[in-house]
Amino acid sequence: MARVREFDPEQAIEGATQVFWRNGFADTSLEDIVSETGVSRYGLYGTFGNKKELLVAALRHYEQSMSDMLWGDLRKPDAGKQEILEFWHSIRRHAEDEGFCNGCLIVNVAAEVAPHEPEIAAEVQRIDDDHAAVFAAAIRNGQKSGEISLKIDADGAGRMLVALSHGLALMVRAGVKPTELGGAIEAGLSILGSPDSSG
Repeated sequence: MARVREFDPEQAIEGATQVFWRNGFADTSLEDIVSETGVSRYGLYGTFGNKKELLVAALRHYEQSMSDMLWGDLRKPDAGKQEILEFWHSIRRHAEDEGFCNGCLIVNVAAEVAPHEPEIAAEVQRIDDDHAAVFAAAIRNGQKSGEISLKIDADGAGRMLVALSHGLALMVRAGVKPTELGGAIEAGLSILGSPDSSG
């Protein structure tokens, strides 16, 4: 008879995600995750694989959580300039939450792990490519509606916005107060035109 799983994998990966986010990959042990989740080492290995595979699962879980929280409107087929601006307003509000002092898990992993682990690097690049494409699609919609200049390279601007989000997350992780980053966000968004005009 097959052994019945005695834990909820979704809750387990949420716990593992929090540990990786808080401690980083190198400073997280399987025992840390066992302690956080209450799931045995054998349960974790049997469901998710080794520590690196667990990190990949945590990245995907984190990406989905952030997508549900922040990216929904921006992913709509008709999203345009307003949705881009609203996304960054949401990012600003989210960054002021106490828990955001850990920065962005994807960015943390990109800096710490991706340079040494091709599998992790590929996962980070997949996420970044997806986010850049979402921004680019919204920029093209804004260009079609006349809200964003046709002179802007939508793909290049999409990647720039991803790079801006990475840089800001690293600054928050290093202790910069999110309230001090408003000017940087406004400067980055200035390529789209002033938030108070049709740009």
